[in-house]
Amino acid sequence: MNEHRNLTREAARGLSWSGSALLTRTLLNVLVTAVLARLLSPREYGVVGAALIVVAIANNIANLGMSQVVIQRSDLEKRHMGTVAFLSLLIAAGLAVLQWVFAGAIADFFRVPELELVSRVLAFSMFANAFNLVAEAALSRNLKFKLSSTANLAAWIIANVGLAIPLAYLGLSYWALVIACIAQAFILAGIYMFAARQYLVRPGFDLQSYRDIRSQSLGFSLTGISTFTAKYIDNVIVARLIGTTELGIYSRSYYLIAMPANLFGNLNKSVVFPILAKVQHDKARLRSAQLKGYALTAALSIPTSAFLCCFAKELVLTVLGPKWMDAVVPITIFSAAIYFRLGYRVCGAVTLATGQSYRTASMAIIYMALVASFAFFSAPYGVNVVAFAVSGAIAISFFLYAAITCRMTGLSALDFALVHVPPVAFAAVVFAIGSSVKMLLAGWPDYLVLATGFFVTGTVSVAILYLRASLLFGKYGVKVLQSLTLGKTKWIRFA
Repeated sequence: MNEHRNLTREAARGLSWSGSALLTRTLLNVLVTAVLARLLSPREYGVVGAALIVVAIANNIANLGMSQVVIQRSDLEKRHMGTVAFLSLLIAAGLAVLQWVFAGAIADFFRVPELELVSRVLAFSMFANAFNLVAEAALSRNLKFKLSSTANLAAWIIANVGLAIPLAYLGLSYWALVIACIAQAFILAGIYMFAARQYLVRPGFDLQSYRDIRSQSLGFSLTGISTFTAKYIDNVIVARLIGTTELGIYSRSYYLIAMPANLFGNLNKSVVFPILAKVQHDKARLRSAQLKGYALTAALSIPTSAFLCCFAKELVLTVLGPKWMDAVVPITIFSAAIYFRLGYRVCGAVTLATGQSYRTASMAIIYMALVASFAFFSAPYGVNVVAFAVSGAIAISFFLYAAITCRMTGLSALDFALVHVPPVAFAAVVFAIGSSVKMLLAGWPDYLVLATGFFVTGTVSVAILYLRASLLFGKYGVKVLQSLTLGKTKWIRFA
């Protein structure tokens, strides 16, 4: 019982610290995106978007799922940690060399000539990224969420606010984003080397340790590579079959709407997964945690989707500017699918925490295949149709994964459905409020319409929390809310 209470407190503290840092980063990200969208063109964003796909591929391969093993394995020793660090850095170095050598072929594949030099420059960040993954895994295993979230936020602010914006203003074009990307990786590595040194182990290869983690890390690696491919394959298809400018529009649309998805997704990765791993053998607690995860995710994301769908045009004109009007339809479509992205990650946390790495990998491969096929066959019809097709693939993947994990934990279909009722009902209210605001303020400046809609919706949300929080969060979501507030928020009526 004491262990359960301690884990609950750690989860609450972790969600509080990580949530605050990620929320701060998300809000700053909106501001940075608004500034950079006025300094850079869709094509310039497309060049960097293609380059970051290459970097992400290398990062996923370099880690080989070993960082998840560091978090999930119950009997991890220092020799395992040293082996993970050694292999991650060694593979990263080899991949950096390959990226340098084949930079020309990469540029030819994407049909983006600028990508040759950009790929070679970004290869230098690979070593730092591999180190950061291992360091974050060590911190998550020790439930040091405050240190990890603060370090990530500091590195991001220095790189994007301190470098990307000034360099873009000075006319460095897409190089502003490239330099910021490299700087963020090395700044974060520097912070970890100093602040997290007591949790790190000197790299060193041990054959028996590798044998201990090989099978499990392979399953996690398959999951990571498949998930990554599903995340970026539509961008590759758009760049290859449609064009770099269209990739800039598509990737910015996805990025803007992915902010709330990444907010919870990172919480899921850095806090929920490590906590669930601690109770992986208790089926009842896993089932309860799964219900709470769906409830919290639905309460946060489904009303947000309704708001973004309603105000997509105003959001684009306010944040990105008039030259990005082609992004309105993709943003509307991506907004409608936010919950499916987040719900999929809740399912993933359950299978990863229980060590079901190959089951997770199988689902990730299905997810990848659906996204790739839907994107490929819809590409001839433009980015709007691609956005719709990819969102449909994500929704199908979520329902398949939910069925699998519900069967694993014994969660009934009725309980699964009921946990979504309050958020869906409130989302209908949000959309009605938004539509009314737009109708009443027709002809007003877009930023005022957006601000008014946000204020009115926010006021109604606070009023519901004051009257009865369960109307929005449901029974299980209220339990999470109580844990997060630690009983200090007296004005919220949970019952």
